[in-house]
Amino acid sequence: MTNNDILPEHGVAIIGMSGRFPGASDLESYWSLLCEGKHGIRFFTDEELSKNGIAEERLKDPLYVKAKGMLDDPEMFDASFFGMTPREAEWTDPQQRLFLECSYEALESAGWVPDLFKGRIGVFGGCSISTYLLNRIAHQPNALTLDAESLILGCDKDFITSRTAYKLNLKGPAVTVQTACSTSLVAIHLACQSLLSGECDMALAGGSTVSFPNVTGYRYQEGMILSPDGFCRAFDSEARGTVPGNGVGVVALKRLEQATADGDHIFAVIRGSAANNDGRLKAGFTAPSPEGQAEVIADALALSGVHPDTISYVEAHGTATPIGDPIEITGLTRAYRQWTERSGYCAIGSVKSNLGHLDCAAGVAGLIKTVLALYYKQLPPSLNHLKPNPQISFANSPFYVHTQLTDWPDNGHPRRAGVSSFGIGATNAHVILEEAPSLSSDPSVRPWHVLLVSAVTENSLRAASERLTEHLILRLPGPGDLEEIAYTLQVGRKGYPLRYAIVCRNGAEAVRLLSQPTVEDQGNASRELRTTAWIFLPWRELHAEGLYELYRTEPVYRQHMNATLTIAERVSGLELKEILSTPALVKLSGRPSAYTSRTWAIVSLAASYSLGMTLQQMGVQPDLIGGEEEGEYAAACLAELCSLEEAICLVLQQAERGETKSSYSHGTLTSNMPGEEPHLSLEVTGRTSQLAQSQSLLYARMSANNSVSRMSSIKVNEALHHPTFRVIGFGSPASVDRTESPGVISCYDCHTWTTALAALWTDGADLDWQARYQLEKRQRMLLPTYPFERQYFNFLSQAQRKDLLKDHAPLSQAQQQFTSQIFADSEVENNPRADLLKMLIQFHSEVLGLPEEDIAIDVPFYELGADSLSMTRIISRIQNTYPFLLNVRQLFEAQTIYELADFIELSILDLLEQEAEKE
Repeated sequence: MTNNDILPEHGVAIIGMSGRFPGASDLESYWSLLCEGKHGIRFFTDEELSKNGIAEERLKDPLYVKAKGMLDDPEMFDASFFGMTPREAEWTDPQQRLFLECSYEALESAGWVPDLFKGRIGVFGGCSISTYLLNRIAHQPNALTLDAESLILGCDKDFITSRTAYKLNLKGPAVTVQTACSTSLVAIHLACQSLLSGECDMALAGGSTVSFPNVTGYRYQEGMILSPDGFCRAFDSEARGTVPGNGVGVVALKRLEQATADGDHIFAVIRGSAANNDGRLKAGFTAPSPEGQAEVIADALALSGVHPDTISYVEAHGTATPIGDPIEITGLTRAYRQWTERSGYCAIGSVKSNLGHLDCAAGVAGLIKTVLALYYKQLPPSLNHLKPNPQISFANSPFYVHTQLTDWPDNGHPRRAGVSSFGIGATNAHVILEEAPSLSSDPSVRPWHVLLVSAVTENSLRAASERLTEHLILRLPGPGDLEEIAYTLQVGRKGYPLRYAIVCRNGAEAVRLLSQPTVEDQGNASRELRTTAWIFLPWRELHAEGLYELYRTEPVYRQHMNATLTIAERVSGLELKEILSTPALVKLSGRPSAYTSRTWAIVSLAASYSLGMTLQQMGVQPDLIGGEEEGEYAAACLAELCSLEEAICLVLQQAERGETKSSYSHGTLTSNMPGEEPHLSLEVTGRTSQLAQSQSLLYARMSANNSVSRMSSIKVNEALHHPTFRVIGFGSPASVDRTESPGVISCYDCHTWTTALAALWTDGADLDWQARYQLEKRQRMLLPTYPFERQYFNFLSQAQRKDLLKDHAPLSQAQQQFTSQIFADSEVENNPRADLLKMLIQFHSEVLGLPEEDIAIDVPFYELGADSLSMTRIISRIQNTYPFLLNVRQLFEAQTIYELADFIELSILDLLEQEAEKE
């Protein structure tokens, strides 16, 4: 499609995707597996199976097939990233944990942060029966009696979408779907309906199947769905069934018109979808029906408005059963024959030949395969097909089995495809896909770009930087692409505490800087924010070209400059705006005259004021603000000590008198202070404005009402050299050696402006990056997603858990020593306080699953990962130990273990006093 094409009405854009499939841990490896004609089915040795608990008699059974489409390490999970305690992670089915991870990755793939999305995000999905729980009960029959509520919340299928909504802060519908094999494609269909009805503005949809034991085979039964040899031969004469498999897939969806307006990266478009059930039009409950399948496919075609002649690929359900495959082709043919009599023009395939049958994730696996085919404009082969099933009349149908990797021609219209998924019990779903429209963005004019990387841990930060570096090396982005990469990293990634930012001109420089991180480029947003001081300096001819460069390349800044100069023209009567429309500004700054002196003074004021307004629009507010010459008036305006009109009048009067207000010379900021602070009182536009004339002062912002007072104790030189200050000097730079004053950034051109933004972000400021681009048309790009730092979580003994989690949530050295001292003190007789603290630490360890040495008594419960349910369990243990504690509400009000101990001690003392009074 091209920009000139009309967008399809009621289209839904697929803007993000994530998946874990047999033999493929991400979508890049998934596409490689498909194109190379490989399968992800694992064939196990007896030794592997025996080590995983498979009985010897089963291994000797000739009908036991030692194959499965398995995931590697499905128990691995980044619990702390999602705010889960180790205990909560252990008791949550990996199906749900991986669905949560993939949902987060799908959002990052789309370039959206839920907390910044101005709309409702829904989530639709489902998972298979929890064999994770069944496997535990098999080994520990009393498991449900230990903590049934936690096990049910963690493992029951009902909670897969609501848990995801809770962890990711999604506020649209959270709908769990249970239609067996068609679950994930039905979930996608329902998500489309929710989007088109306006119920939500973005939606995640997919499915998850992870069965346990992970390493296991299955027993073949003649006439059932599973293959006798571990191979799935869809539509082949030797087809005898499929292979069980595990997988997870999630897509992010948005209404097409909104996605194009938002500049989203679009993988493909859903033109229409439908779902139905066979009812009783079949041989039995588990049998398929050609009538029901034909009807759902015809419905999807009709709703999409797409003619079947333009569809050139169908991803079939394709289970390779002797009965199911012929019925599926019959249903497809009946549906297509309502519109076309053509034969043999539409390719067909089944991803089950690569992966096996992924049950609840089968539909989304097929959809993602087809979307990738549309995206890369290639058709991957369907495997294990040598000779057509004789029960299928391909010659009289529109279809043929596609068995080789080929380019996908467009045939004069957008590439289109269908995807089918049919569940046991006959809930059928079909989706019509179309390749994405071609979209464009504004040309890149910024010479400098800031690339942001952040993470929760040091290891993840390094991994994220390495992933981005590899991506840039492979893609070799040009200037336009680098602009979109920077934009996506700024608006489409959450800023985590550990941060790293680089300022670069091109892809090669970005790779070099990412590979050689410096201390100045890194920050920790979890620390206390630096005091931010803005110092506005007059602009000198030396940096006039930088001012013009900023005006030309930063649209929001240009908007503020134009608005400011419009006011200045009205107040002064000067012609000003045309100065900044050409490089004439540079010439102007070098021609001294009364006219140019006044003009330059106003331009200098406008430049400083507009930079400050741009930063404020991006959500940055200074703690201190001040300036010199024209810059002092810009500071006063931004500090709301005077109006812009007043400031312009003051600058004009000063310029007409030829006054200077400081010993400022090129590149030098001085603070030679007079003993007193003279004030200038002028009648401006009918009222008096008292402005501080001394260049020594910074203006301090007050908190609640935005009022401002001058802080005479803070001087410019002190701010420049203060170790906890972040000083941004706007205008011609001060001669401050950055090695002596690392917190100072002079901001006078595109490079220094971009550097200032990077520094503020690494300091921990929550910049509204979208505000920077509000006047531009930018496109999100597909970039590497967050590198989770996973650990192994399964139902384990306490000893195993401690060993595996020894690196989890480390305390500071002081906290570790303090906790250790509590346990040492508790060994001393007559130390009830230490005994109490030790008991409370043990309660938290048991409930949260954290090692005792990693629990600090002064850390808030929520930072330990506790929630209301876990705190209820902890307090229940306290009540069992101290049944006389009647005021439970106060227990819930405590924020730390230390506060809990205080309350218990006070309650004991009160009780003792009451008993003493009775005596």
